[in-house]
Amino acid sequence: MSKKHKWKWPALITGGVVVVGAIGFWAWLPANGLPTAQKFIRWQFEDVRHITSTGLVEWLADANRTPPMLLDIRREDEFSVSHLPNAQRVAPDATDEEIRRLLADPNQPIVVYCAVGYRSGKMARRIQGLGHTNVFNLEGAIFAWATEGNALEGGDKVHPYSPFGRRIERKSTRLNSSHTATSYAVFCLKTRRATSRQL
Repeated sequence: MSKKHKWKWPALITGGVVVVGAIGFWAWLPANGLPTAQKFIRWQFEDVRHITSTGLVEWLADANRTPPMLLDIRREDEFSVSHLPNAQRVAPDATDEEIRRLLADPNQPIVVYCAVGYRSGKMARRIQGLGHTNVFNLEGAIFAWATEGNALEGGDKVHPYSPFGRRIERKSTRLNSSHTATSYAVFCLKTRRATSRQL
């Protein structure tokens, strides 16, 4: 074999391994992507408190606790597809001054979310740095919230954010719209009761 052709076999084998690995990852992603992302985000943002979707639902239903301000830090196009009920959108690139104006009370409980939790982890850390003491990152963010069948406002689908998000979403966040409507009605009723008791 000439020197000129020696590189072909190793290159073909390496290329084949990469292709098989990519196909395997693409097949693995729908079932394992969100749980793996959640573990990574908890590790990446150890200094940020996290709350599960179930924990947030229980908190919102508890009339004895101050309801948190829900901050959606996704892009406008993501927010317009759907978001958590009563959430306020904050641009991910909002200035510190804009955040301070919105969050005047440093003791106000805040739950921040995005698509899977990475961008909101960064924002939760940033808000803590501005002196807020009661900040949580929603674990798994809106993908986990929707996967568990919780209420969405604006629509019954979740914006996928990226091709990887679209792949995760394929199995996990296509919701039954009648279930979503029922969940939303129950969520609003509980939120109103909790708010009226505090007044």
